[in-house]
Amino acid sequence: MRIQAIIAFTVILSAIITGTSAYPWEWTATMLGAGLAYGALSPLLHSRRLLFIAGAAPHAALAAASLGVVAGGLLGVDHNIASMLIGFLMIYSAGYAAYKGMDPDVAAALLAGFTASLSIIGLYIASRMGLQLSGVILGDPLLASSIEALAVLVIGVIIFLASLLIARKAAYIGVDRDDALISGSRVWLYDLVLYSIIAVSTVGLITVVGFILEHVLLLIPGALILPFVRGSRVMVLTGGVIGAGFSLAGLMASTTLSIPPAAATGLLMMAGYGVALYRSGVWRGG
Repeated sequence: MRIQAIIAFTVILSAIITGTSAYPWEWTATMLGAGLAYGALSPLLHSRRLLFIAGAAPHAALAAASLGVVAGGLLGVDHNIASMLIGFLMIYSAGYAAYKGMDPDVAAALLAGFTASLSIIGLYIASRMGLQLSGVILGDPLLASSIEALAVLVIGVIIFLASLLIARKAAYIGVDRDDALISGSRVWLYDLVLYSIIAVSTVGLITVVGFILEHVLLLIPGALILPFVRGSRVMVLTGGVIGAGFSLAGLMASTTLSIPPAAATGLLMMAGYGVALYRSGVWRGG
C-alpha cells in the first residue's frame, strides 16, 4: 500500500468537492470537519486499545442527547447544555474507572450497556412528548445550519490539532502504561485530554453528525492506516486527511446514489480497507 498516494488522492478529491458549486458550503464544512476530527482521533483510539470505548461513546452521546431533550422539555433548561453535562459525566466516569485500574474493555462494556438502557428510556419519553430524535440516530449532516456547519468545522480542526499534540504520549502510554507511570509521565493529564476529546467529538457533535456516522469515522480510519503507517504524529495526520477525504467522497456518493452520507462513507472506507489489504499482499498470500 502506498499511503502517500491515498493522501494525495484525498487532498485532490477535497479540492474538487470544495471547489464545485454543486454542494452548499454547509455540507462540505460539516463532512470535512467530522472527517478531520474522527479520522485524527481514530488512530489514537487504536493505539491506546480503546476501541470498545470508541464504540461505546456514541451510545453515551445518544443517551445524553435523548435525556437532554427530555430535560429541556420537562424542566425548561437548555437541552444542549443538559446533553453535554450528562454525556461528559458518563464518558469521564468510564475513563476514570479505566484510569484507576479497571479493564478498559469492562469499563466500555458497562458504559455501553448502561447508556443503551438510558437511550431507550430517553427515546421513549421523548416520543411520548412528541419530540423527534430520529435525526440524532440516523444523522443528516446535509441538514446542518450555517452555524452548526461552521461549529463542526472549527471543532474538527481543534480536535485534529489536539490529537497531534498528544499523539506521542498517547502512543507511549498505549504501548507500556506501567512504564509511563513509573517514568513520571502525567498519565492522568493525557487520559483527561483524550477522554475530553472523545466526549467533545461524540456528545458535542451527535445532533449534527449523527450516531451512525460517528461509529463509522471513529472506528474505521485507524484500522485502515495503522498497518502501513509508522510514527504517532504521522498516523494522526494521515488519519485526519483520510477521514476528511473519505467523508467528502461519501458526500459525493450519497447525493449521486440518494443514500445517507453515513452509509456512503462507511461503504467507501470498507472498500478502501479491502484495497489496502489486497495491495499489501495480505489477501494474496504475499
